[in-house]
Amino acid sequence: MDIVTVGHAVADIILKPIPDNFFQIDAVNIPSITTVTGGDALNTAIDCARLGMQVGYVAKTGTDANGAFLKREVAKEGVDISRVISTDEASTATSIHFLKEDGERHTVVLTGANAELVYEDLDVDYFKQAKVVQYGSANGLAKLDGPGITRLFKECKEAGCMTSMDVTCDLPPEVCYNNVKDVLNYTDIFFPSDYEAEIITGGLTKCEDIEKFFSRFGIKILVIKLGARGVYVTDFKTRRYISTFQVPKVVDVTGCGDSFVAAFLTAIVKGWSMEEAAVFGNAVGSMNCQVLGANLGVKSFEETMAYIKERIDQVPEDLRARFQ
Repeated sequence: MDIVTVGHAVADIILKPIPDNFFQIDAVNIPSITTVTGGDALNTAIDCARLGMQVGYVAKTGTDANGAFLKREVAKEGVDISRVISTDEASTATSIHFLKEDGERHTVVLTGANAELVYEDLDVDYFKQAKVVQYGSANGLAKLDGPGITRLFKECKEAGCMTSMDVTCDLPPEVCYNNVKDVLNYTDIFFPSDYEAEIITGGLTKCEDIEKFFSRFGIKILVIKLGARGVYVTDFKTRRYISTFQVPKVVDVTGCGDSFVAAFLTAIVKGWSMEEAAVFGNAVGSMNCQVLGANLGVKSFEETMAYIKERIDQVPEDLRARFQ
């Protein structure tokens, strides 16, 4: 197994286009309402599979129509779902996304079964067979955050796995920090956005200062996602800003961070440098933001390489050899 992801499983209901004054009017007609798979760990699992990785996915869903839909769609992508747990005690998590014409989104969330995933649900031996174990939902799984995920990552590290973690920060800053401070000592790659890093660090906004803050932990590679500006990547010895690819129109940014993570991890599994992995991640994120949905723009490894080659002038000159 190349990569095993654990975390959110969400049914995403997408409404588009939503006008700016939506909450000041009684009703609006839209062309369609679409239901797609969502949740950062789920998105990353699908994206890694599309990029050619052998992938396993661990989550908890309800025994409802949305849960069946998610498992069916993930399995169709070639992802192993044998460790997905179903429960009668909670509904499958659901998010309703209100998308504006410019790609900006506002979301209503039902946490559902995601809040019920605990360490005791996990088959640790299953994780230990992976090259990379990716936790996609730090600060988003109340019963797994903190001691639970720390225990899993410690055991996986001891078994020789690489560990990586993405994060959300919709909780009070002190809670966000406390949930990750211990597991970061067992995390090889950490993927906060600039906004999330600012919350966790207590207000730091400069990437170099954020890097210094996280240098106290056991992280080997820190990747700060900067949205349309690209990423800042460092191994705490060298550091670099890698710009993203230009796109004609942003349609939907849902899942773009997850697709970046999937591509970055794919490149690392292949033995690429962190800078090359950042270029590859930026390409997948750029492709994905041009279509509706969390991962409908993620293509195969070969198609992604062709996308980069066609835009090789946007790749830093010293990194072009990998993609030509």
